[in-house]
Amino acid sequence: MMGVRYRLYRSLTMLAPSGYRQHLGELLSYTKNEQSTDYWIGSSLIISMLIFSIVVLLHKLFFPDAVSIDTRYINLSFSSAYIIIALVSILAVQLLVYLIVYLKAADKTRRIEESLPDMLQIISSNLRAGMTPFQAMKLAARKEFGPLKEEIEIATNKSLGMTSFGKALLDMSRRSRSSLLERSMKLFVTSIRSGGQLAQLLEDLANDIAETRSLKKDLVANTKMYSMLIIFIVGFGAPLLLSVSIQFIKIITNMQSSSNISDAEFGMSFLAGTVSITPDFIFMLSVIIIFVTSLLASILTGVISEGDEKQGLKYAPLIITFSFIIFALSRFVMDAFLKI
Repeated sequence: MMGVRYRLYRSLTMLAPSGYRQHLGELLSYTKNEQSTDYWIGSSLIISMLIFSIVVLLHKLFFPDAVSIDTRYINLSFSSAYIIIALVSILAVQLLVYLIVYLKAADKTRRIEESLPDMLQIISSNLRAGMTPFQAMKLAARKEFGPLKEEIEIATNKSLGMTSFGKALLDMSRRSRSSLLERSMKLFVTSIRSGGQLAQLLEDLANDIAETRSLKKDLVANTKMYSMLIIFIVGFGAPLLLSVSIQFIKIITNMQSSSNISDAEFGMSFLAGTVSITPDFIFMLSVIIIFVTSLLASILTGVISEGDEKQGLKYAPLIITFSFIIFALSRFVMDAFLKI
């Protein structure tokens, strides 16, 4: 049974672009996930097929006689709609899978970089106590270091075999996405080979990393107000203004339909003629605007707070949901108040 499922996953994975498969495989290697790339891509494609099947089944159950989607703005046969739904479900699930793997790899990198200054301080103290670099590194593997402890244990175990200690240290950075760990290990290995004052070097390096991280935290704290302002404007201000726009079009349309005022009478010539923009059109446009601006706001929030736009995508569902709730509530309140 496992063999059949594995072959199915592998066959489905071959449908994905090779560059995407390779990139996802690299991210999975950083996370030390037990499941392979074939499992992630194959299972996500099966989930996409299930979503598509559910949509088709719901259509057949509730709209058995409908053959097309025909509105004022959309005229689409269901055969074409099925293709669009299939593509959207595949892309959405693949994007979700990619974000899950990416955020796991980023979380591992964050935890490693947070523990790195303490680890370097311990190694420096061990070297000052007279230990060799190998012993100092091995004894620096503390449980509270999390993934960094695992990387230290892997490096020290590899150096007991056919791999040199320097190469084992450099391989640590290849199993994580931390450029900070990579530079630190290169400096560590270079200092070992050149015979410099290794303990003093690691202590200074640890202090520099800790100071840099402290400055980064201060920068994030100083820019947090900008992130909150962006979220407030996109999540509250934009839906409210779009609701006002819809109500304004409704009022103008109703006034035109019930008014017999001539073009120049009482200075109300703007009520003459027709309004080509309808409330339904504004509503559809508002939905698109809210979705796009919320997505862009989440990306910008990730850039400001984390320095990585992909980190902001984890806020997207919350911001989008909040924006649509405010939009729906504001429309309900205005409709009830104005009774349009």
